[in-house]
Amino acid sequence: MKKSLGFTLVELLVTLSILATLVTLAAPSVAGLVQSGNVASAVNTFLADLRFARAEAIRRGSAVVICRSDDPEAASPTCSNTSARGWAAGWIVYEERNGTGGMGSGDRLLRIQAPLNGVDGATSTKNDFTFTPLGRSQSASGNVVFGAEMLEQRRRKVCIAFTGRARVASDLSNSCDA
Repeated sequence: MKKSLGFTLVELLVTLSILATLVTLAAPSVAGLVQSGNVASAVNTFLADLRFARAEAIRRGSAVVICRSDDPEAASPTCSNTSARGWAAGWIVYEERNGTGGMGSGDRLLRIQAPLNGVDGATSTKNDFTFTPLGRSQSASGNVVFGAEMLEQRRRKVCIAFTGRARVASDLSNSCDA
């Protein structure tokens, strides 16, 4: 009897068809994990910059602003609100020195966040958050929702309270006031 040194064509085809079926079943799950990871990363980056802005306002004894920017990596970035991607287009953090209410001459740029990759959008009714030297939000509380509307279960809401504290809501239906 001759010793077999490999696979038969039938064995190879059966193995490849089983592998193809498993990959087809697993691909949507992997894509969902990647999307969830991208949203979580964006939320963590935003929270870190909010906390940085609040801490800098306290440390410097002056107002610090985090605002949306359509081109945060420009030579002279400015606050804006025209991008359809919202906060996902990027943002800047600066120390408000001239009191004009927008990044201008005399203000000190502290941090830049480039556009977020893998996040379809980040919507909010507010285009900026200003922290006072006491660490409080200068205006009413607000929120930012990260993720596309069609992927409801992967979206995350960041709530910014009047006290300046930022947190992630347990789900989108929860109010930020709780």
